[in-house]
Amino acid sequence: MARTASGATRPSDLISWSRNGFIAYACPVQHSKDNLLLTYLENVNGNSWKLAEPQSISVKLENNFLSELALVEWSYLSTDLAISDVYGNFYILLAGIGLLEPGSEKSTVNSDSSGAASTAAASQNSPSYELTSYNHMEMIYRDIINQDPALPVNPGAAIVSFSWLNIEKVQIINKPAALVTLENQNSSNSPFVYTYGVNQFQPHGVTHPISTKQACVALRQNGQFTLYFQGEHKVEYHKTSVALSDDIVIITKASIGFTNDKQIVVTAYDSVTRNISTYSVTVDWGFLVESAKRQKVDPHYHTPKEEHKTPKLNVTRISASIPVPTFLAAAEEEGMDMDKMDVDADSEDGNQPSYQIGSLASIDIISAGAEKDSSLDILISYTFEDGSGIASSTIYRYSLSEESELISSAFGELGVRKNVTAPANSPTVQTVTLQDKLIRSGTIQSITTALSDYFILLYYLDGHVDVVDRNSMKIVNNSDDTNLPPKTISSIFDVGFNFPKIDNSSNLIMAVSPNLTSVAYADFKGGSTRLNLKVFEKEKYLGISPKELFATSVGFAFRHAYACYTNTCSDDLVALIQTEIVRLQISLQKTITDKPHNIEMIIKKFVESIVSESHKAINFQLDAFNKESVDKLLSNPPLQKLLSLQLVLGELQDKNSIVSDIAWIVLNLRSTSFGIMFSLSSIYRQISKKKPTEDSLQDSITRGECIMSLVGNVKWLIDLMVYINQELLQLSYSKQDSSNSKLTIKNSIALPIILSKVPRLFLMYALSSIGRTHEILKKLHKDLSEASKLFTPMKESLNRYFTICNNSPLTLSLFENFLRECDALITKEQSIRLAGKEKGYSLKVEQKLVCQGELTEDMEQIGKILIDRHAVNINRDMKVSDLYFYDVDWLDIGVNKRSARTSKGLSETVIYPSSQLKPKMIPRLQYSDKECIDSLRKIIISVDMNQITGKTDTSRNGTTNHKAAIANDKIAKLRKCTRCRSVSLVADPLVFDAPSTIGLWTMVFQRTCICGNAWVNCVS
Repeated sequence: MARTASGATRPSDLISWSRNGFIAYACPVQHSKDNLLLTYLENVNGNSWKLAEPQSISVKLENNFLSELALVEWSYLSTDLAISDVYGNFYILLAGIGLLEPGSEKSTVNSDSSGAASTAAASQNSPSYELTSYNHMEMIYRDIINQDPALPVNPGAAIVSFSWLNIEKVQIINKPAALVTLENQNSSNSPFVYTYGVNQFQPHGVTHPISTKQACVALRQNGQFTLYFQGEHKVEYHKTSVALSDDIVIITKASIGFTNDKQIVVTAYDSVTRNISTYSVTVDWGFLVESAKRQKVDPHYHTPKEEHKTPKLNVTRISASIPVPTFLAAAEEEGMDMDKMDVDADSEDGNQPSYQIGSLASIDIISAGAEKDSSLDILISYTFEDGSGIASSTIYRYSLSEESELISSAFGELGVRKNVTAPANSPTVQTVTLQDKLIRSGTIQSITTALSDYFILLYYLDGHVDVVDRNSMKIVNNSDDTNLPPKTISSIFDVGFNFPKIDNSSNLIMAVSPNLTSVAYADFKGGSTRLNLKVFEKEKYLGISPKELFATSVGFAFRHAYACYTNTCSDDLVALIQTEIVRLQISLQKTITDKPHNIEMIIKKFVESIVSESHKAINFQLDAFNKESVDKLLSNPPLQKLLSLQLVLGELQDKNSIVSDIAWIVLNLRSTSFGIMFSLSSIYRQISKKKPTEDSLQDSITRGECIMSLVGNVKWLIDLMVYINQELLQLSYSKQDSSNSKLTIKNSIALPIILSKVPRLFLMYALSSIGRTHEILKKLHKDLSEASKLFTPMKESLNRYFTICNNSPLTLSLFENFLRECDALITKEQSIRLAGKEKGYSLKVEQKLVCQGELTEDMEQIGKILIDRHAVNINRDMKVSDLYFYDVDWLDIGVNKRSARTSKGLSETVIYPSSQLKPKMIPRLQYSDKECIDSLRKIIISVDMNQITGKTDTSRNGTTNHKAAIANDKIAKLRKCTRCRSVSLVADPLVFDAPSTIGLWTMVFQRTCICGNAWVNCVS
């Protein structure tokens, strides 16, 4: 790869971390065959993580020239990736979509090619796409300025500043966790609690009028300002441009920001004229404004071509100034003209050297925040070096203000002295006004924002980072405050964490995670294409007291809540939690040497505190649901996120898998129930439109595929019911003497699942769904047979479905009745036993059942009643031997689970360094050396373990037809989950050669696993 020096490129511009968890970065190695790489954090074995091998995304020109990149930035939705090279060529890649080949429904995701991102934008015809994993990308837009670098290039075309626009969407952000001291300290294990809340904000800043569309703006060195925007419906981008000024020669430093009154503000430094100018740009969105209104009523509305009014840009200059001199005597600074953007620079310690040699370091605009009264900040940074060679940075903060348009400022001063003010209706102009300044030792390299612009990050040349609170302008990650517990918790720094120490930090590209809990970085002179990742380190509150541990758990819960509300991947937060658990364990082992059981209990309580506080932080109450709210639970993202957290943290316990098993079961109940109801609705809609006599072969194929897509999940659900009955049966046998039984009431999964409200509701809902499906399919079979329209696809799929149901040793309707009896009994018993208990006790009971798998004394008594009732029912209604010896090992849950034999519990290595040989990923539900259970479809699939545990690919990857793969003993193309290590086929294994656009229930999980984390497509 050809590389050129680009002084305008800042290291923070070369790496970007998306909310979906994918890190895109310019290749840090010179003369590499790649110029853009992608990686992500992935779980290795349940207790350790690693950054995946970097994946190549080659962004090339038509002549295959691989130029040096100057910009890499994900959009707010984290689906669109903006790329620019040093010649000013601009590209947009779209993640998570596959290009369908023209004239067919075949996807490029299933082809074997790899390497360069495909160029959909180059096609003459409008391309079609399908959803797929986020590590597959298609190029959807190119703005080529300099096609051949061997020819004379346009010197002013390089992009010097860039920003994505916000989206037209309501934003929910959690308020800082607030400390509440309890009046009666004996009422809780902790003498204090934290309360949580949220703020809901309307769309702010400048946005594309259509809420599902995106736009971005770029400023080139020659002063050309460009808006790239999506149209009404498709993903393709268009552009419109305007020149900021005819006076601009060459811009070397600039920044773009947004106000809450729909202004785009640009501040730019022209290195020839030495002017720092600020401009206001407004967007006339043209026909898109009316289209946005119409689409709220009719999502498919298309504006007639004759009404297309192209968006355009309007520019107004706000101010022009010159920067401070490069040579500055201390005594001179006081008397400087304010037009030079300087202010009083009194030394804080009184020992300021007699002179400073400085230069303009950077211009950064911090956009207005979500609050209505939030305003935009313009940061002008200078680097100074005194006579001793010591470097410092001074940041001047300016804001935009409205002033009366007077003839001269002298008249304004005269009016103030005479107590005369301008009329209320007098014209006003915008101006740039100095607010304050911040002086820091060291050289600031770049400035960005974090956590919805609430914090400003200052990156220094030596690799360390300062975090500045946007409102107070105080450094928050190096605070001397040691008060515990903190009055409020708004970041992980409030509970003692800070940025990790990084070696060889002078040539870094670095990105902070969207959660502000870890950093990813690479050394430009290190010779490796791999990134390194480090989570934050605990520097304060290093004790093991309940007070310190609880405050830490609140910090984790608050950060997890932010990830939930903003739909941000929280894998690095989970890795940080695991790192803190390891630190705690090591600390306890040094302190408590003679009681290892106590260490285990403290860590267990700490994990329980994190999970329960995470529930509280997003106001998710396990005891607040009933039969009428199950439909909402099926599509409830917070529940999915909480179960996913519980699943991973539960796997750290090497002696007990109940916590993770319960989370896994409920996650699967959720997806299985959804799949059954989705498919049932599809079948019912289809048969309600036609009489059986009108049925066609195509109808039969569509319904047949729909039924076949359910077979694995129905089998899983039936076998889960069998396992629950097996546990209840074993508990009944061992009730008198449990010494010979590995299963006890303490480690049972069946009892917490039945006794807890949400899992029980899911169980009953799933059984009811199967019952309804069974009845509809029986009637459909009868109607089609009588009409002589039972074609082969329906005949075979119905036969497969009924065979699975009929081979069960359990009569589902009888077990459903038993569950209804249990529900009535539990509800009645709880109402009696909860009488007189403190407020919130019911929630604590439910959290113990679901989050810990533990039964309180009252629930244990109810559990014993259920065991007795079950023993009576089962002996009366079924053949016990058939049930007892029925094989359900493939579920991999409970006391005899297979994966428990390979689990090592907590590991001291939480994140493997890039330089260290990393272990291969152990897939969840591995069935044999060459087979895994597809976690989504619950079918056995052939796999190549090197494919699952090795590299992944960014483009044109996916799956082969499952039937062909099995028949020819080939390896189907796969995807894996970055968190729970699930494996699944990329495409549905269609049995009857139906079109790929059939719309099965699995399409809801095309990008994300059942645990809510991202899939990644694996290399063939």
